[in-house]
Amino acid sequence: MKTDAVPARLSARTSAPLPAFLPLLLPGLRRPGLLLLALAALAALASPGGDARGADATAAPLARFELSDDGAALEALLRQVLDAARQSDRIDPEDDERQLRRLRAATTEVLATEGYFQPRVTVLAGGDGGSRYLLRVAPGPRASVTRVELEFRGALTAQPERVTALRRGWELPTGQPFRDPQWTTAKSRLLARVQERDFPAAALVETEATVDVESSTVVLRVLLDSGPAFTLGELQVEGLVRYDRTLVERFNDLRPGESYDATRLLDFQRSLQSGPYFSGVVVDVAIDPAQPLRVPVRVELREAPARRLSFGVGASTNVGPRVEVTYRQVGLIGYPYTLQTGAGVDPTRQIGFADVLLPPKPNGARDSVGVLAEQTDIENLLTRRYAAGVARERRWTGASQSDFDTRLSLSLQREAARLPGEPDSRNDTLTLAYQWTRRTVDSITEPRRGGVLGLRVAAGLGRAGIDDLLDKSFVHLYGRYVRYLPLSARDQVIVRAELGHVIADDLDFVPLEYRFRAGGAGSVRGYPYQRLGVLRGSAIDGARSLAVGSAEYLRWIDAHWGGALFADVGDAVNDLRQADWARGYGLGVRYRTVAGPLALDLAYGERDRKWRVHFSIAISF
Repeated sequence: MKTDAVPARLSARTSAPLPAFLPLLLPGLRRPGLLLLALAALAALASPGGDARGADATAAPLARFELSDDGAALEALLRQVLDAARQSDRIDPEDDERQLRRLRAATTEVLATEGYFQPRVTVLAGGDGGSRYLLRVAPGPRASVTRVELEFRGALTAQPERVTALRRGWELPTGQPFRDPQWTTAKSRLLARVQERDFPAAALVETEATVDVESSTVVLRVLLDSGPAFTLGELQVEGLVRYDRTLVERFNDLRPGESYDATRLLDFQRSLQSGPYFSGVVVDVAIDPAQPLRVPVRVELREAPARRLSFGVGASTNVGPRVEVTYRQVGLIGYPYTLQTGAGVDPTRQIGFADVLLPPKPNGARDSVGVLAEQTDIENLLTRRYAAGVARERRWTGASQSDFDTRLSLSLQREAARLPGEPDSRNDTLTLAYQWTRRTVDSITEPRRGGVLGLRVAAGLGRAGIDDLLDKSFVHLYGRYVRYLPLSARDQVIVRAELGHVIADDLDFVPLEYRFRAGGAGSVRGYPYQRLGVLRGSAIDGARSLAVGSAEYLRWIDAHWGGALFADVGDAVNDLRQADWARGYGLGVRYRTVAGPLALDLAYGERDRKWRVHFSIAISF
C-alpha cells in the first residue's frame, strides 16, 4: 500500500553554477562572436537537458514511501518521518544522496520504536509517483516480549501482596508486541503506583530492554528501589492573613503518623480549593529518604478576595428572559462565615434569598442557615412563599469513582396560593427533606457515558395541632434517572425516567414544591412549561403523582454542531391509572459550549396537536 506523496522538499529550486570557461569570456563580451557564444552557453544551462539537476527536477518532493501489505498500519508513522525531514535543517539542499541517507536512518529508527528491528528500505527512482525517489519499506517481523523481570528493593519488599499486585498490573506483559512508547509508559506507571502510597522516594534504578534481532524477541528488566516508607506529620501552614489556622484544620482529615498517600493529600488540597476562602492552594511534603517519619505537610495558601458581586442573564422558552444578581462576602463579624445573597427575576418567578454558610467539617459536610422569599405565576396559579431553614450538604467520591451529593434540610415555610375564582389558601408547614444523588458520568458538563440517579424523600407537618396530625401531614417521594449510552465516537443515546408520588389525605395542605407538574424543556417537550397537571378552573395545580419517560438519539456532525431525534411521554395526575399520557416528539440542534451543549428543539405535542420550540441559554459575568 502506498502512502500519499507528502511534499518533503529537501532540495531547493536553484540555478546551476557558472561554468569555468565563462569568466574568461567576460572581458570580450563586447565582441559579437564571443557574445553569441556566451548567450548560447546560458541557453544550454536553462534548457531541460542542460543539467539533470535543474529546476524541474528539484521542484518535486525528494521522496515518498511505499509499504508492503503487512506494513500498512505504519503509514501514518512514516508520514511523520517525511514531515520531520521537511522541517529539518536543509544542509546541502542539492545533495540528494546525503538527504536520502538521513531519511533512511530516521526510517530505521522510527520502525525500531514499534518493534521492527529488521526492516528493508530500498531506494528507487520516483517514476510517475510525484517524487524524485521512492523508498520501498518492508518492516520485517515484529519483535515480541518473551520475558519480563521485575525486581524490587527497599521497604516495599515487606508488603508481598502489594508486590504481587504490581507484577500483575505490569502493562507490557509477555506475548505482547514490543513498542517503545508502551515500554516507557509501563515503567512510568509502575513507578507512579509505588510512589502514590507509602514510598514517595521510590526510583527506577535500572531499566533494560534486550533485543535479539535474529529471533525478534525482547527481554525486559526493571529494578525499582522503593526506599523507606514515609509517614505524615503536622501541618505547616503559610499564607494566612485574614483567617486563623483553625479554618485550615476544619478541612483537614489527615492525622499525624498515618502513612503517606498522595491521593489523600490531593483530596485535602481540592477541599481547600473548593471553598470560597483561597484562590491558590499547594499541599505537599518534602521527599528526603533520610527523614521519612512524620514528615511535615506543607500547606501554601493564597487568600481569595473577601467580596464578590456577579450578574447573570438568560433566556429560555420555559420562563422567557431572566436576570439575576448575587453577592458573596467571606468573613462575618470576625468569623470565617460566608454570606451569599441575591435576587432573580423572570416572567414566571421573582426570588430573593440570603444564606450564611459555615466552614466545612473535616468530612466535607457543610452547614448553612438561610431565608427566602419567592413569588410565582405559572399557568394561572399565583403563589407567595416565605421560608427559613437549616441544611447540611456533603459531596464526596466513592471507591468506584462515583460522585455523591447529599442534602438534609429542615425548613419552616408559609405558602399562600391563589386560583382564579377560588378563595386564597395558606399553608404553614414544617418539612424535613433528604436528597441523595449519585453520578457515574465521565464528564459533568458533557457526559458521554454513565448515569445520574437522584432521589428525594420529604415529610411535612402542617400547623394543625396533634389531634389533626394525620390529616395535616404528608410524605413526598421522587426519583429521577438519566443514562448516557455511547454508540460510537459521534453517536449517543440518552434515556431519562422520572417517578414521583405524594402520600397525603388532603393535597391542599401540601406545599406546591412537593407536588408535581410537567411539561417543557427537560420534561415532556411539545407542551408549555408545567402545563401538565391538575386542571382547576383555568389554572394548572400540582398533582399527587408524576411519571415521565424520554429517549433521545444524538449525533455530532463536527466538533461543535450536532443533531437530535427524541420522543417524550408523561403526565402529572392524581391517579396514574387514569392518566391520559401526553406524548411529544421531534428533532433538535445541539451546539457545544464550555458549560455544556445548548439545545434548540422543535417538538410536536400529540395531545395539543401543536408544534413548539424549546430553547435555553444562560450567561454569567
